[in-house]
Amino acid sequence: MTGLPFVFGDPHVCTGCMICVSVCSMHYYRVISPERSRVRVVRLEGGLDFPLFCRNCEDAPCIEACPEDALARTSKGVIVVNSRRCTGCGSCVSACPYYAIRVNPDTGKAFKCIQCGECTAWCPVGAIWMTTGADLEKRDPDGRLRGLYELHASEIYDKGEVQ
Repeated sequence: MTGLPFVFGDPHVCTGCMICVSVCSMHYYRVISPERSRVRVVRLEGGLDFPLFCRNCEDAPCIEACPEDALARTSKGVIVVNSRRCTGCGSCVSACPYYAIRVNPDTGKAFKCIQCGECTAWCPVGAIWMTTGADLEKRDPDGRLRGLYELHASEIYDKGEVQ
């Protein structure tokens, strides 16, 4: 299933302006706060900015890891968190290979990008867009973008001490 939707970004185009981060936190929580955003941007030395979003993995290790069955896939393929079931244990955070799920500092519940498209609409340079695996293969036929994320995976997906 290469048709599952997700937001993806080009680190060569992304300026690291963080508008996507601000738009996301403002849209959902009415506050500009990177800790409350469902998107992250990681800047690496050398000037590459990696916008990071949930990729709605086909195998979805986050769904499997949740002991409360608080994560599920919608009919459109988007993985969502049921906040009534979520206990904030962080199992989904640990299981996510893309560090796309975090625990909200206010609610103590898991939260993640649900592909609403707000961030893509506000990106001033068009660095992020809604896509699918099949669409991304057409847009990135030589694998340059996907390869860049893989090359820097240990740096951009480092969860450190954060949950």
